[in-house]
Amino acid sequence: MARFKIIYDKNNCVAAGPCAAVDSEHFRINPDNGKAELIGGREVSPGIFELEIDSDELANQAVEVCPAAVISIKKIKD
Repeated sequence: MARFKIIYDKNNCVAAGPCAAVDSEHFRINPDNGKAELIGGREVSPGIFELEIDSDELANQAVEVCPAAVISIKKIKD
């Protein structure tokens, strides 16, 4: 089974919110600052979060709608 990694740069998020609208399984909006949060993600360096997932279908939608291009998906296992 394939595995993927969501990589999210919270530092450069512009708080537009479409990622959470199309992928509420992985993203939610922080009501205090309006920026997205990667649900279950771990901070690997300041402001950079990663989360391993089994399916990239929803996450790819978030990548496509992000106006700041701060979300990416990397395949980590075939």
